Amino acid sequence: MDVISGKIHACELVKSACQRYIDDLGKYDFNEGYAMHAINFIEELEHTTGECAGNKFILEPWQTFIIWNLFGFLNPDGSRRFSRAYIEVPRKNGKSTFSSAVMLYGLIADDEAGAQIYSAATKLDQAMMVFGESVRMCQNTDWLKDAVIVNNSVNNRRIIHEQNLYKPLEWNPNKQDGLNTHMAVIDEYHAHPNDELYNVLFNSMGARRQPLLFTITTAGFNKESACFRHRGYCVNVLNGAIKDDALFSMIYTLDNGDDWMDDKVWAKANPNWGVSVYPRKLEQALTEAKEYAGKEVEFKTKLLNVWTDTELTWIPDDIWRDCSGDDDLKGEYCFGGLDLASTGDFCALTLYFPAMHAIRTWYFLPEDSARKRNDAAGNSIRQWIADGFIVATEGNVTDYSFIKAKIVQLATEYDIKDIAFDRFNASQLVIELQNEGITMFPFGQGFVSMSTPTKELERMVKNKQLRHAGNPVTRWMMSNVLLRTDPAGNVKIDKAKSGDKVDGPVSVVMALGTAMQSAAKEQNTDFWFVSL
Repeated sequence: MDVISGKIHACELVKSACQRYIDDLGKYDFNEGYAMHAINFIEELEHTTGECAGNKFILEPWQTFIIWNLFGFLNPDGSRRFSRAYIEVPRKNGKSTFSSAVMLYGLIADDEAGAQIYSAATKLDQAMMVFGESVRMCQNTDWLKDAVIVNNSVNNRRIIHEQNLYKPLEWNPNKQDGLNTHMAVIDEYHAHPNDELYNVLFNSMGARRQPLLFTITTAGFNKESACFRHRGYCVNVLNGAIKDDALFSMIYTLDNGDDWMDDKVWAKANPNWGVSVYPRKLEQALTEAKEYAGKEVEFKTKLLNVWTDTELTWIPDDIWRDCSGDDDLKGEYCFGGLDLASTGDFCALTLYFPAMHAIRTWYFLPEDSARKRNDAAGNSIRQWIADGFIVATEGNVTDYSFIKAKIVQLATEYDIKDIAFDRFNASQLVIELQNEGITMFPFGQGFVSMSTPTKELERMVKNKQLRHAGNPVTRWMMSNVLLRTDPAGNVKIDKAKSGDKVDGPVSVVMALGTAMQSAAKEQNTDFWFVSL
């Protein structure tokens, strides 16, 4: 009640979780004894690291609330109501220790014969975060030493209690068919490339009477991810838009309209405020966040649990959208950027119109590449093809004849001066376009060539000088962009480290760079880049 009334500072999603609990007390059976059994077990465990090492694990109120819900609410047949849990909480709030304790309860005290317990992740190192903490708890808690057998060798990592087994699980699509999961924790779900591991674990629980899939994560950088999609579902459950009585959710974050730099709202996102999360540490982190864009995103995402568009957001989505505008460009002069990329992937063509500060971008992709994408972005890509924003060419290799035909057609509509291309990906297409009378200009992809137009593009967008037509593919790719910086402060789009495809933004930079070089020639000024 203190949360709902505002006596305890909490975000609206936490308030919704508390209100749901109150509303459900009259709808479902609740067994306080079962809930206290889990709480008492966990509080007999011992911390293994930090200031609390050697002390009993006393649950914080928010942790108690989660356990109280998960193990207290029952179905009419007496089994546990909740089979899935989604917990979203920032760093330093003890989520790995908490998860470890829940898994040990499932292994030792949940009265499940032949229980299989897993700490699951896409990589073994991540799976070991929770499992390793469980190992240390078993080794450091006296009464547990005789209750379990701990193996932690490289080839045999497991904790055994009677006929029950607990082990780390690294995702391998070819080796997960035999699972019969009772409990599993998915740690840092935001880092998963898709929902395959989640689905495999959930489906493997079908033979268990009261299983639990315990997902706990910080916010992430990819709003096209399986985690963010699942989060949206959880929010709808909390708000009452979707009814799912088997799903429990707790999401700690800021509310819409909160100023992330205001220390008065930080406690909303950090339930361990003043316990393991200290104001002084966040104040220090804020100083860096104000100075560096990358640190700002990290501060919001990892310390305040606010989802952002990318790990090092170059141009935030709201600023990009503010530049939307559809102008009549027919007959206007322009410069092009052609990113051919690899033959089995995206190709992008951008025309930049200096007089209007406008861009238009066209995309090409092999049908097979679009069909094979099994993530949320893949669904969007197939829709964009249907809507005409992407030209899909037959087979698994981009048919460059489509690109040639498009450029030739555009040359009849616009006054195309030059089209820049990456000479390392040059092909017969460049020769054929030159034969059609199109001036093709080799454009280097290094810092020297890319830095100035990249910075100019950022300046134009942030000053709302650039006008784009709201192309959704370009918008998606802009949210994927990560920048790379050299020691001299030059920048360029980092294709290797960006969240997903960035071919469109690269072609925009090339088109803008070509226009800038042309202007420099006309003014007889020094070239600010060379074609490396």
